[in-house]
Amino acid sequence: MAYPQGFIQELKMRSPVQDVIGRYVELKRAGRNLVGRCPFHSEKTPSFTVFEDNFHCFGCGAGGDVITFAMRIENLDYKDAVTFLADRCGMTVPQEDRRYSNIEKPKLSRERAFSMNKAAARIFYDNLASPEGEVARQYLANRNLEAATIKRFGLGYAKNEFYDLYNKLSALGYTKDEIKENFLCGISQKSGKPFDMFRNRIMFPIIDTSGNVIAFGGRVLDDSKPKYLNSSDTVVFRKGKQLFALNYAKDVLLGNVESKLVKSGEIILCEGYMDVIAMHQAGFTNAVATLGTAITAEHARVVSRYAKTAFLAYDSDDAGRKAADKAMTLLNEVGVDTKIIRMQNAKDPDEYIKKFGAESYAKLLSGSVGQIDFKLNGVLSKYNMNNPDEKLRAVDECCKVISSIYSEVKQDIYIQRLSEITGVKTESIRSMISRDKRKSAGKVKAERRADTEKKTMHFDDRINPEAIANPVAVEIEERILGIILLMPEEYAKCDAISKDDFVTSFSARVFGAVTDLYKENITDLTPLNEMFTPEEVARIFDMRFKRSELSANGTAALNEQIAALKKEKMKAAAKTKNISSDEDLINLISKARKDKGIN
Repeated sequence: MAYPQGFIQELKMRSPVQDVIGRYVELKRAGRNLVGRCPFHSEKTPSFTVFEDNFHCFGCGAGGDVITFAMRIENLDYKDAVTFLADRCGMTVPQEDRRYSNIEKPKLSRERAFSMNKAAARIFYDNLASPEGEVARQYLANRNLEAATIKRFGLGYAKNEFYDLYNKLSALGYTKDEIKENFLCGISQKSGKPFDMFRNRIMFPIIDTSGNVIAFGGRVLDDSKPKYLNSSDTVVFRKGKQLFALNYAKDVLLGNVESKLVKSGEIILCEGYMDVIAMHQAGFTNAVATLGTAITAEHARVVSRYAKTAFLAYDSDDAGRKAADKAMTLLNEVGVDTKIIRMQNAKDPDEYIKKFGAESYAKLLSGSVGQIDFKLNGVLSKYNMNNPDEKLRAVDECCKVISSIYSEVKQDIYIQRLSEITGVKTESIRSMISRDKRKSAGKVKAERRADTEKKTMHFDDRINPEAIANPVAVEIEERILGIILLMPEEYAKCDAISKDDFVTSFSARVFGAVTDLYKENITDLTPLNEMFTPEEVARIFDMRFKRSELSANGTAALNEQIAALKKEKMKAAAKTKNISSDEDLINLISKARKDKGIN
């Protein structure tokens, strides 16, 4: 294995899974276990369960041990997850032995990416003070940014040259492939030469909550397009889960730092870098922004770790309203209350603060409206309430909004308010809301039924794509693997079975990996994190979990399943003889769908 088993066991002992997960998920006791909202998918009802030494989500299927969790939540590979946990508990990572690892490492390591980004940030920062940086300094001065703010955020300048950054990074020992993979240079299709991705731009370093520079955003200083250019995903950066300035905001959000204008647990979501920086300069150090993309479910889950209330400081145009509507939906799903900041005579927070000051903006926060008021006002503003047909459509749309409210008390308040505004009786409004709830419940049931059928037939199974053509065999394979994973001693007593007896390559690979561990007297499943992705490990742990819910897991049950698998293997071999083209395979899948009544 990559690391000695003694070290891994001590690491897990010093990193109890409930303590590590508790840093990201609010957990509550439920009998012997702990439950909370899953950090890997959006949900209102907690389905994420933490057991004594592993975790499992009954909603999305995520699962594994503490190392699996670190890999998934921090987007780390096995080696970096081990280092991450070791640093957390003060252990020294021993020299690794890669002899048994079959994981293909990326060309660019995380360590090299971090060091390269740090070097690039220094180059950009120094460029800002250079003669060529005068145009960038003037822009920042026009935005009223103070020198201390520029330094705090590490703002810089990418020169209007094709090879400035590339040449400087090359001189530091970084290769062309490494620089390209870190999205700091591109390669010309015509000449094959590298060129700087960021040119003639104000540069904004993106820093994670551990203080590492992970990416960059750049604002152009001429009429070039796009206006903002952001790093693509790299080995250390995922655009859909990072928030700009969270590295600074986290301390005040968690209550570790006091602020006159900011309350702990309250976050301000802005649309752009400059809005966030201006707000921090004005004292609103709880402001953050997404990175050139609309808010995602992952962003919402990150917000939920730090805040209970989110103020949306989006532009007041149609695009801003749509962005706010999406943000409210996603944040509501993870239990974050949302409020809308309504600005007048200013298009964004930066302009408002410049015109009216920080104290005035603080008053906007206290007067912000909740998501239901925002949605209802948006609906009512679209219709002419003096026209009976339009009033009917407005009431119908408002009822759909109110029907989504979980609290009956809140529902009653908004029913009364809608009745007062429209003149429609509360009884009629309640009747319309009940109708909408029935429709919604029916839709949810239908979607769940379709999802169950798809899972049964393994449609869209990315972990084991061969399963769709061999659903019966896969079920048997997972029973066998579940018993072996749960009760290693049964493997030694069962009838002969090898990887060649498995129909699907994923199951064969799991069987081979697990039995190789058993041959070395290793029954702990931790090393699987090195050989499989976190999603694959979740499937493996799920096999074991399902068998733990059953009582028949002995030798007889195992041998029965082995015999059944060998029969399915023979059937699969005969079936394969009849598949000579892609058309034959498509016909086979279509028949399976038709047999199950799935279009």
